[in-house]
Amino acid sequence: MNSTANCTFIISVLLSLSLMISCDFTPRRQKRVLDAQNYIAEQKYQKAIYEYEKVLTSNPPPGVKVKIYYQLGELYSTYLANHKKALFYYEKIKNEASVPLWTVRAEEKIAELNFTYLKDYVAAISSYKKLSSFVPRLKSVDFFENRLGISYLKNGEIDKAVETFLAIRNNEKHEYFIRSAYYMGLAYFEKEDWPKAVYFFNEYIKGETRKDNIAQAKFLKANAYENDDRLKKAYDIYYSILGEYPNSDVIRKRLNSIYERKVARKR
Repeated sequence: MNSTANCTFIISVLLSLSLMISCDFTPRRQKRVLDAQNYIAEQKYQKAIYEYEKVLTSNPPPGVKVKIYYQLGELYSTYLANHKKALFYYEKIKNEASVPLWTVRAEEKIAELNFTYLKDYVAAISSYKKLSSFVPRLKSVDFFENRLGISYLKNGEIDKAVETFLAIRNNEKHEYFIRSAYYMGLAYFEKEDWPKAVYFFNEYIKGETRKDNIAQAKFLKANAYENDDRLKKAYDIYYSILGEYPNSDVIRKRLNSIYERKVARKR
């Protein structure tokens, strides 16, 4: 069982205990919840789902329903990779939960599924906007704001991405202050504003410490110079990351391309 699945298993244990302790439970419902928990431990996820769905057919109290919806969402997303089915249950939590905690949890799950697995960035934007503006301010708001900006970028809404990351850049205490410079560079790269792209990639390189991230930013910076017809600068940067960038063949091709362009100009 991987770490994500293991974490989900622990959550499911706690939720099951919560279900039995805090809610109105008939002996039959209690047995089904215990059976479902045992099936999860045995990795018999379809059987666990069957037991939880049978509890739902018995018209349990709203609090029980919400917790079972969450369990089903976890089972479908983490163990069965059926992300659309998981979304169905998380959406039901939003529609029926009376406690904001459960609404927020469900929105977080919906955002993650749409962003990471389903690549539905329109839906991800909707969720991350809600999470970013939630009152009271959520602990992970910096993460949500960063994801909102990336979602705009991936959805081709470049101006909104710039606006979002610029707000992050204006707050030096923001968790993604440094990383936001990279995404600003990407945004201006998409806009083909090469000088601004280079500026923000430089800002990012100044603050970043991971060598792989720096190499990637330098590659994009060189590419911006190349597109701006500043071939010597592009060549020098490409050459400097030869051996650092994960795909050396790509770097060699860029170097050869620039060399051929220089030769062609001298003819």
